[in-house]
Amino acid sequence: MKLLIINGTPKTDGITYSFVTAAETTARELSINAQVISLSSMKLQSCKMCGDGWGICYKEHICAFGNTDGFNELQEKVRNADSFIFITPVYWGEITEDFKIFIDRLRRCQGTKQWDSRDDEVSFLTGKTSILVAVAGGGGGGIVTAFADLVRALHHMGGDPWPWGQSGVFDFIAVNPWNQDYKREAFKLAIAEMFKYSTESKDKVQARKDIRRNNP
Repeated sequence: MKLLIINGTPKTDGITYSFVTAAETTARELSINAQVISLSSMKLQSCKMCGDGWGICYKEHICAFGNTDGFNELQEKVRNADSFIFITPVYWGEITEDFKIFIDRLRRCQGTKQWDSRDDEVSFLTGKTSILVAVAGGGGGGIVTAFADLVRALHHMGGDPWPWGQSGVFDFIAVNPWNQDYKREAFKLAIAEMFKYSTESKDKVQARKDIRRNNP
């Protein structure tokens, strides 16, 4: 399994970054091929809404200026990944500005595939699993709306917001200053379980779902 860890914090210390480190360490222990993308180091530009509001992203599903800031290369990494971990601090009840830029541009390229009549144009998010991690200070109330940002974007891009078959959001890890220690351990377990879930045969996944449905 190829795992892409999308890091939305500009810091190289602190609670959020500790979850990035935990993801790397857990992946290495499980022999998962993982790569971390730190969005703040990429300096992605915001969407320019080319032309009349839709540029070549609408039909060609790439960004017109994506070769200049590395976005198109990053999108190829999304294509080649089997699973994702999205990690973001929470500011103003939302994902970070760097994460918004990334999501906005990826959504314009991948979400538009739902209107493409070509059978081979399928969103790079379709059929893949993900774990969402939101880290908030204070009371942590903004975590819910930050998760809503990510889930809505995944839904627009063809990703299932709930696990079904072998796709969808596998888990939500909501973190604040006083729960960080046990949430970090839960996060590690979630990565291991997602790895097992993603590598099982579809028959085994369906059998497991049938058991849970009959024994809630």
